[in-house]
Amino acid sequence: MYNTTNIFTFPSWENIGLSVFQTATIFCLVLVGLHMVGRRVFAQRGPQDLILIVLVAEACDLGLAPEDGGYWGTIFSVITLFILGYLTEKIPFLRYLLNEQPIPLYSEGKLHYGAMKKHMLDVDDLDEVARKEGSLSYN
Repeated sequence: MYNTTNIFTFPSWENIGLSVFQTATIFCLVLVGLHMVGRRVFAQRGPQDLILIVLVAEACDLGLAPEDGGYWGTIFSVITLFILGYLTEKIPFLRYLLNEQPIPLYSEGKLHYGAMKKHMLDVDDLDEVARKEGSLSYN
């Protein structure tokens, strides 16, 4: 049966709550997963930045289809994303967890190959960064 939920028909609070819960759990799951993958993927951006962009776009797309939550479910989903994004920026403990300290890859004339492997870097990556900074090579 085709659902007629639209901008003028407010869905049940159960559907709104489900939308908020799903949004929050997906945000947390994606945040933890991307944090585990490492910085190389994010080009030094915080993972919460990527998540907000992707999930807000997807949440808005869901509002175009006649789902149980419909338009209002989308509104509450986007509000939930903005609140979670705000909290990840403003709560010092969460910022500490999400924004790691710099990782030394080269010190005392030696490369730290274990750290490079962990963060999916190789010597060519270091040379590329060195060239961007005006050097011919990292050493």
